[in-house]
Amino acid sequence: MIVSNTKTAKPIWTRNLYKAFLLPFVALVLLLTNSAQAAESSFSEAKTAEQSLAALQPYSIQYEVIHDGDNVGTASRNLIQLSNGQWQLAMESDISYYFLSDKRQETSRFTVEDKQILPLVYQRYSQTSMRSDSTLMQNFDWINKVEHGSYKKKEWSQPLKPGYLDQLTQLTLVRENLLTQKPIPAIDISYRGSVRHHEFKVLGQETLNTKKGPIKTAKVQLKETQRERQTNFWFALEHNMIPIQIQRIKEGEEQAKLVATDWK
Repeated sequence: MIVSNTKTAKPIWTRNLYKAFLLPFVALVLLLTNSAQAAESSFSEAKTAEQSLAALQPYSIQYEVIHDGDNVGTASRNLIQLSNGQWQLAMESDISYYFLSDKRQETSRFTVEDKQILPLVYQRYSQTSMRSDSTLMQNFDWINKVEHGSYKKKEWSQPLKPGYLDQLTQLTLVRENLLTQKPIPAIDISYRGSVRHHEFKVLGQETLNTKKGPIKTAKVQLKETQRERQTNFWFALEHNMIPIQIQRIKEGEEQAKLVATDWK
């Protein structure tokens, strides 16, 4: 389904290459189950409020992954509506860089109530060379206001607060505010038993030259000062604000970029 070209190894230390490329890329693609019975029964019916969100229109995007000017793999991002009225956002990636490889599958199932995005189940499965496979699971029980999760040997339960999102659904909220021309709020991301605080800034408009021609975009930046890195997003103005380019920068240097090659 996804094809990547593996290059002949160059003289570079494995540990340094892993830290310099794979770890930042993993954070980027993060920037592609089962839920608790209470949450499942509560949100099994479609909510009429869902239709009020402009960002909730199905889409599919194909990306190429660029590192240091080289095409090192592919990725995809898809939004669909399920038969029960809930929504599912999925992202997949497959990269190969010299003798390193990384495959990821992410899904987030969510619903909307009173115009608020409520994640129900988030799951991520990863296969990375020189590391054991791992699965991250998060179940959001909005009735009892608690999240249950697991990652490797760690398990947790933590309180749920209004506005908490997962790694994938945060961009849906960003797109919604761009489409409705409202300020992008600070977003709290539930991740591995902790909460990350994300603040986004609209930098302006840019025209990108893509394989489908020039595309007018809104450029938005997520800056994480404590982690000395930033992520730039380009949302297509005339294509319902879907993210057609994503770039990760750390300490002033580009580490990875997702560039859309096709979308619908």
